[in-house]
Amino acid sequence: MMESTKSICIVSSQYLPHVGGVENYVDNLSRELALRGHRITILTSEMEGVPSYEQRGLIEIIRLPTKQFMGGRFPVLKFNRELRRFTKEFRKRHFDVMLVNMRFYFISLYAVRLAKKMGVRCIMLDHGSSHLNTGGKLTTKMSEWFEHGITFLEKFYCKEFAGVSKASLEWIKHFGIHSELLLNNAVDIEAFERYKSAPVRSFRTEYGIPDDAILISFVGRLTVEKGIDRLVNVVKKINEKRKDVWLLAAGGGYLLEPLTKIKSENTHFVGQLPTDQIAALLCESDIFCLPSFSEGFPTCVIEAGVCHAFVITTFRGEAKEIVRTREHGIILPDYNEQGLLEALESVLDQKEYRENATQLCYERIAENYTWKHTADAFLKLLEQPAAEQ
Repeated sequence: MMESTKSICIVSSQYLPHVGGVENYVDNLSRELALRGHRITILTSEMEGVPSYEQRGLIEIIRLPTKQFMGGRFPVLKFNRELRRFTKEFRKRHFDVMLVNMRFYFISLYAVRLAKKMGVRCIMLDHGSSHLNTGGKLTTKMSEWFEHGITFLEKFYCKEFAGVSKASLEWIKHFGIHSELLLNNAVDIEAFERYKSAPVRSFRTEYGIPDDAILISFVGRLTVEKGIDRLVNVVKKINEKRKDVWLLAAGGGYLLEPLTKIKSENTHFVGQLPTDQIAALLCESDIFCLPSFSEGFPTCVIEAGVCHAFVITTFRGEAKEIVRTREHGIILPDYNEQGLLEALESVLDQKEYRENATQLCYERIAENYTWKHTADAFLKLLEQPAAEQ
């Protein structure tokens, strides 16, 4: 029996070509749903040099007028005549559901309010597991207050909440939200197999890393909550004992400048990378390390697993559902540097163990965490009665 065609609006504060886990989630889920014949409209923030409207087959992309703050991390809608005109016209349209990603953006509050006025079923999807860390104590505390305030307002307009991981569902209890709706993060395995068969770059060649050297990679924002500062320090300590260990970190963020001053000669920052280049980096990596303390379901961990890079990460987020035992990789019990140092040193010379673990990790991802699985879960959710809005 064929699925009835749905008209789905997906809201995200940022979208490609802006790089990030939420952006990839929205893109991949949209493409999987469109492949099944569903009509998708993506509402997001405008970007310089990118058209405000695009139509890609069954996927429509609308970029709303926005000001960018915090280096582009926090877009804020311009509540001007253009947005008012758009809102008036948009309210005439029909959607079966509006899926709103992330709570702490003004576009999210705008979207849940719009959905309520349109009488459209609204589901808010959480991707995190802790408050945003801005790098400063005062601004971090202010962001916590802001998140609680905007979530309080959103709960008035939206009654259905979901998470990309069990950790996300546990986290939103902090805001008085109780839900069991799970829409897991996932990976496009077929695309990554293509990237693996024809890599677009050789990072080992570019950075002069010998084939027999051990390459550790990191992919993510260069911020405190991602743990990149601890990883850089640990690799520097390892390099004091041995020179055959390298670290390549992909991403941008406010820690880039201070980390550049303390890194060892075997550590390099390669900037933000598109997905095909991330795949090339991960495929050349022996170990992927993400020692973060704020995660929902990190895309990079799934991608690392598909690329057969041995995973070391923390207990935060859904990564522990993939790295279930030490046979699959290593889940750090806390965030201290000593524990990270010991974990890395314990596997540097254990090539056979790492290879066996990566195979088990790959199999678990292929069986449970593809976009087909997530799209199935989403469409099954739409068959269930909506919570009263």
